[in-house]
Parts: sequence; C-alpha cells; structure tokens
Amino acid sequence: MKKMLKVLGIILIVILVLVILLVIKIVKDQKIQAEDQMAMVKSDEELIGEHLYISRDNKEDIDVNVYIRSGDEKLPLVINIHGGAFIAGDADTLDTQSDRISKTWNVNVVTVNYKLLNDNYDKQYAIDEIKDTVKYFIANSDKYNIDIDNIFILGYSAGGYYAMASTLQLHKENVNIKGQILCYAFLSDILEQYNTLTDLQKRTIPSALFILAGDEPIGKSSLDYEKVLNENGVNTAIKIYENVLHGFIEENNSEYEKLHDKNKTSKSPEAEKVAREAEDYIMNWISKTK
Repeated sequence: MKKMLKVLGIILIVILVLVILLVIKIVKDQKIQAEDQMAMVKSDEELIGEHLYISRDNKEDIDVNVYIRSGDEKLPLVINIHGGAFIAGDADTLDTQSDRISKTWNVNVVTVNYKLLNDNYDKQYAIDEIKDTVKYFIANSDKYNIDIDNIFILGYSAGGYYAMASTLQLHKENVNIKGQILCYAFLSDILEQYNTLTDLQKRTIPSALFILAGDEPIGKSSLDYEKVLNENGVNTAIKIYENVLHGFIEENNSEYEKLHDKNKTSKSPEAEKVAREAEDYIMNWISKTK
C-alpha cells in the first residue's frame, strides 16, 4: 500500500510539473503573439499605402490601407485580406506586397484591417467590414478610378475564409464581384452558408481560384467548396504548389522579418520565389477572368 501511494505521489508530481511547464509555455506564446502583433503595425510614415477610415452609420469605422494607381483609367480593384487564424494578423503585413501587385498587376488594391476574435468581435463583424468596404468603393468608384465590373477578393488562410464568406453574402445581396481568390483558405462553415443560397444564386456565384500549398489539410479542405461550385457550373481553377507550406505567399513578405517566427520553414528564398510565381499566376487568372 505504501509503495502504491509513493508511486501515485510521484505521478502527481510529474503531472504537476507538466501542467506548470504547459502554463509557462502558454504564457510565453501569448507574450510572443502580443509582441508580434505590435510589430506588424506600421506608422503612417512607414506605410507605403495610404491609411483610410471608412465611416458607417451606427458602426465603427473600417480601417483600410489603399494603393490607388495614378491616372484617369478605371482599373480593377483587389481586396487583399490577411490571415492569422482569426485572432492575429494585420493589414500592414501586406503593405509591400499590395504596393508590388498594384503596380505589377495594374490594379487598385485595398487591404482591410478587420476586427479580430481576440478583440471580442465575431466573424460576422469582420465579414460585414469587408462587405461594407466593397460597397464603399463601388459607391465611390469615380473618386478612386475603380472598374466596378472587375472587383476581386483575395484572401489567405483565415483571410480566405473571409473572402469566401463576404463573396457569398454580397452575392445574396445582389452585389456581385468578379472573382474570389482563395489561398489555402480555411473552410469552416462556408458550405453551410452556401446551402442558404437559391439555386440561381448557386449557379451565378463569382468565379473562384484556389491556390494550395501542397497537400496541407487547411487549404485542401477548401476543395469541398470548389467541388460544389464546379457542380453548379461556376468557373473554378486550382493551382497547387508543392514543397511549400501553408502561409507561403504572405509570410514571404519583408514585414515578416520582424517577427519571432521569421526562421520558420514557410519562409525561405526558395519559398519566396514560389510566392512570386503564385502572384504571377493570380495576375494571369485575373486578366483572363475580367
């Protein structure tokens, strides 16, 4: 009996030590995440794009960065949505990329600094911010030289979820964009949202491009959405990049050099090259779709 109690005592001590170590790790990870979140934000002087706050009736302003090409020609608009597992990320991490693709693709770009779940907002609030951003630029298309017939929503991971969800909800409201570009998108409840559409709405959803990082599970699950779109005659395309990891496009932007995870395997010269190839592929898809 004494021997059994001694063994149980040792087990309890081991469990207690493991719990303490786990708590320490959680606290450390939360601290790193908070530091990284602060490091993502640029001052107005550092930002290449221009800060804009879109006012709304009885709602908070929407914080966006805009990259508007000079000239009188009306150009396509790309809404560029960052990832971050719904709890992290910032539009400023897409600053150099948004500036680059606006010039390379000859488009206007807007990044949305949507509200995060960590700040006690739900997903629908962020979806509404993206929807209202699209509506704002449609209403002010002359001011920003926007071709309202060629609006695309581009998102990465959690941003891919928001790209899908805002596209579906805009479609239900008869506000139609040209295409949705879903980079290793997180599927979540998108099929449930899709099933609330009418048969006509299902057949007329905007075209969709799916960018995947190999066989990783988050992006691969988005192909369930591609399947139902395809079955209803919606134009879809799939491009898979092997030997890269989830997040390889946006995480190879220069802004990620400041973060604690800058040496993680999604970042490398090889992955950065593939990321630029993916951007070129998206550019060509937009050119064919518009």
